[in-house]
Amino acid sequence: MSRLLSHSKALPRVSRPSRRTRGRVHVLLPRPALLALSLLLVPMARGAAQPPSDSSARLATPNAVRRDVALLAQRMGLWASVGGGRGTAGLQCDACRSDAGPAFMVHAAVGARPYARFHVGIETWAWLDVIGNGVDRTARGTQLIGRFYPSVRRAAFVTGGVGTSRFGVDDGEARFSASSPAVSLGAGWDLPFRGVVLSPAITLMASSGGALRSARTGNAVADAARLGVWRGTVGITWF
Repeated sequence: MSRLLSHSKALPRVSRPSRRTRGRVHVLLPRPALLALSLLLVPMARGAAQPPSDSSARLATPNAVRRDVALLAQRMGLWASVGGGRGTAGLQCDACRSDAGPAFMVHAAVGARPYARFHVGIETWAWLDVIGNGVDRTARGTQLIGRFYPSVRRAAFVTGGVGTSRFGVDDGEARFSASSPAVSLGAGWDLPFRGVVLSPAITLMASSGGALRSARTGNAVADAARLGVWRGTVGITWF
């Protein structure tokens, strides 16, 4: 009996499962495997918890891209306008006079909005009297312009600018032209229409006077040639 008891003491003891561990299956893994598995599971869990970013979702749709471009333009305060209409132009000096009736007129402008009620930009315009009278008369210019909206609603506006102007006349045998600094002043109205803004305006432009020169010889024919332009146009403006 003493031998059996001494032999039984050498046998390992088998512990009974506790109440907390009954019914559970334990899987024994080495510590390096557990560490590698945890390193893999943590980034996967973070990726599943975070929703997809808005920027990646927006890049997937063309409408979102256009919306982002529009928001960028609005944040930068960009605007642009193109239009056309009718106008008259006349050149006067001590020994010359050139008056013309209404002719076709075009203009284009682009700029920025430093303030909500004040816009600045660069405008180019052209007056073309080149059809049906045997004498071609043209006037064109480029100027820095400002557009001010007295009302916060941005409906009516006044505009003005400074720049250069050029008038030319060509009858097929002789050509003459005059260039000089010019100023402009006008007023208009913004009318929203189907996603754009229609901007009818009336503008007066006048030059300070320059020499009228022959294009063939380059000699001055007359001094202090002054140009005056009235124009009534309708522009399409994007803000």
